[in-house]
Amino acid sequence: MNDVSTDALVIVDPQNDFCDRKGSLYVDGAEEDVVRLAGHISRDGAKYSDVFISLDSHDVAAIFHPMFWLDDKGLNPKPFTSITEPDYRSGSFRTRIPAHACYAERIFRAMARKNVPSLMIWPEHCIVSTWGHAIAGPLAQALAAWRAVSLKPARYIFKGENPYTEQFSIFEGLDDEWPDTAFNKSLCDTLSAYDSVTFAGEALSHCVAASVSSYVSHGGDAVSRQKKFVLSNCSSPVAGFDRVTYESALSSIGVVFVSSDDRF
Repeated sequence: MNDVSTDALVIVDPQNDFCDRKGSLYVDGAEEDVVRLAGHISRDGAKYSDVFISLDSHDVAAIFHPMFWLDDKGLNPKPFTSITEPDYRSGSFRTRIPAHACYAERIFRAMARKNVPSLMIWPEHCIVSTWGHAIAGPLAQALAAWRAVSLKPARYIFKGENPYTEQFSIFEGLDDEWPDTAFNKSLCDTLSAYDSVTFAGEALSHCVAASVSSYVSHGGDAVSRQKKFVLSNCSSPVAGFDRVTYESALSSIGVVFVSSDDRF
């Protein structure tokens, strides 16, 4: 009988564009989050059997970046513009390349299935191979030290590579009917085999909440029985989104919020 507990740490999108004040989509508080998370790994990293790290991985021409669209004046929409299906149907926004209209049609169908009211146009962020795509420095150093001691590789999860759908969850895209953004059952099964899974990263209101929610909703009995934690002081919401709302929603599905300084 194996009495040794197995625990996984899942760090969601701890990248410069989110976690450094110079980043294109900085999450307020994330710079401090990664310092606390790095300290947690330095102190308590031995408790984790494995560390998983998701990396938001995009192209500038993605459907949620300004370059993809034109407004009714022929200009690219500004970042943080929301595009609804009625906006698109009325001609207020159109795809810059007419042949790309099929991708617009597809994302709006997916949004209707998921009851998502609008497509957010984000600043260009986490572009593959750029500084913004890299893991924030303090955390990168702590992870290097963890690997040197444990002699285990970090396990990377690349998400957002499909340019024609939004993807917050590490498990699935908004349009989950693409082969590469369908629910990742293999990853779910891998994580559900641990005694506990602890989540941290950015942003609590978007990619962390979406990841935990899809994990619990698809994970079945194994995930239901598993201990599931979020490091509350290592994850911040996007400005304008209420932390309590997301913590309450995740708590209601069996997730426990703890501090990186706690013993759990």
